[in-house]
Amino acid sequence: MNWALLIPILAIVLGISCGGWAIYWEHKKDMALIEKGLYQPKQPKPLGPPGWGFLLTGSVVTGIGIALIISAFAFRIGKATGIPGFVFLFIGIALIVVYSIARGKKVTSENKAEGG
Repeated sequence: MNWALLIPILAIVLGISCGGWAIYWEHKKDMALIEKGLYQPKQPKPLGPPGWGFLLTGSVVTGIGIALIISAFAFRIGKATGIPGFVFLFIGIALIVVYSIARGKKVTSENKAEGG
């Protein structure tokens, strides 16, 4: 038998086994906490301030719009890229405005219940 072939197979099997045992013991710990009534599910942490995705998306879309406008008029590619460039530009500006509005609002339990 080729022993060089056995090493990666053994590493894969042991790696999967260690991962399986970690998941199993975490499950056992959670079940014990549930039986005692002490279980509290983990809450995901927010990635940034409210509306952070609007700022990121708005910045990218605005950049695409500006690039299309510059390519249409500076390099005389044609009006076919200029009009979509303006569309992207204004969509990006709108998303940045939505971010600036959402940034000023505080998220409370009352606002979440109302959906706003």
